[in-house]
Formats: sequence, structure tokens, C-alpha cells
Amino acid sequence: MDLTENYSAMPNVTSLGDLTDAWRWSHAPGFDSSAALSADGKHAFEAYALDSFDEGLAIAILSFAREHGDELIAAPERPLVLAEEFSRDGYAFDAVVAVSPAIHRLYPDDPELNSAVRALVPAFRCEFSGDEDEADAEYRYSRAAGVPGTKWGREPRPFLKMRFRGNNGNLPAEREFDRPKLLMSWITRNEGNADLFVEFENYRHEVYTVEWTDTWTITAPGAEPRQTTVDDLRETIKSALYGPNLDAGTSEFPG
Repeated sequence: MDLTENYSAMPNVTSLGDLTDAWRWSHAPGFDSSAALSADGKHAFEAYALDSFDEGLAIAILSFAREHGDELIAAPERPLVLAEEFSRDGYAFDAVVAVSPAIHRLYPDDPELNSAVRALVPAFRCEFSGDEDEADAEYRYSRAAGVPGTKWGREPRPFLKMRFRGNNGNLPAEREFDRPKLLMSWITRNEGNADLFVEFENYRHEVYTVEWTDTWTITAPGAEPRQTTVDDLRETIKSALYGPNLDAGTSEFPG
């Protein structure tokens, strides 16, 4: 398999700036693809943008991946890998995620090529734990409710798994992915409800609980329950979910 020959044959392909062994092409207006070979030439990294392509950012992502190839080209059975300390002027991304062949399935009709490629997502640290299993990686990478990795102008969509006791008294056995708006909506709608129980998990697998015991009560990992106000509760939850990415924008968080 000749990766250079493969990318050179892409539609409307051009070189990608001054980056060696790197290409840019587009299958449709607004959907831009870019790729670069790994340092040893045996693998390739690909990054995609929807109505947000920036050549400088693409070069930065692919160059970073090439430099961190030992980290990002993991065994195929590892669904995704995260490398930290990425940066690019004008953007707040601080990580790059490499998605495995089993999850990205970019070339389903060419297994050899598919296995050589890692799909890249410019990411915020709070969006991925870095040790996702296949189901979680599939959700975060492929689902609309996951991380919109092709939107390079986006704000963070933090990793959030949660469960709560419903109006019927049932509490799900496991936490599932959801959005901060549901988390905060359920909490605030149940002010004064002694049966309130919410449990949520962030990107560091830190698990918090929120209950009502005469007032809002939050229990952080390894800490005693703490009574608080709704405003303080909101800020505590926001900080737990966004971590180092609070300044990158919190439009996913209500209020």
C-alpha cells in the first residue's frame, strides 16, 4: 500500500502549506479534508472540518500528531488516544485525539488503508477522558450529541455522564452521556424535593452527587456533603465539567 499515491489521487487535492507529505482536498463544498503521513511513513493522520477549515490549524494539528506519533498511533484495539499540550494561536484547543480504525471507519472498502489511518479531532481536555471504551468512543466521535469534532470554531462540549432518580422513584443502574442543560434543568426543577438524587461524572472520572437536605447539597469526590446555594452549586458543577477549559466558552452550560 502506497499512502502517498492514495492521497495524491484524492479529488481536487493540493499540498498542505509547507508541511511535507501532507495534502488537502474536498469531496463537497464546505467539507475539507487534510492528511499527513506519520514520521515513519507507515501510517497517516486525517483531520476534517465542516465550514470551518483553517489551513494553519490543520497544519498545527497534523504536525502535532506527527511529533506525538508514539502516543497517538496506538494498538487498533484502543478506541481513541488523547495527547495533551496542543496549542495554536487563535484557538483554545489544548489536546488532539486520535480515533482508531474500528471507530472512524473512513475506508470500509479498503481494510489495509483503514487500519493505517488515524482520524484526528482538535479537542478540549474536558471533552474526553482518554480511556474511553469502544462504546463511549463511538458515542463521543460519531453521535450528534457527542463532540462535534469537524467544527473547528466551536466551544467545548464537556464529557458528562449522569443518572438521577426519576419521578417514579427509579434510579438507573449506570450513568449515561448527557448534556449540561439536562443536568442543571433536573436539579433546579427539583428544588425542595427530598427525593432528589443526581450523580454525575466528568472527564477525570470524578463522581459528584447532588441532593436536597433542607437545601442544595453537593458531595465532591473524597469530600463530605456540603450545603450550598443554587448559584454556588451551578459554579461548582461548571468548574467540575470544564476543568482547564472554562475560558474557552461555556455555551453548553445553561445560565
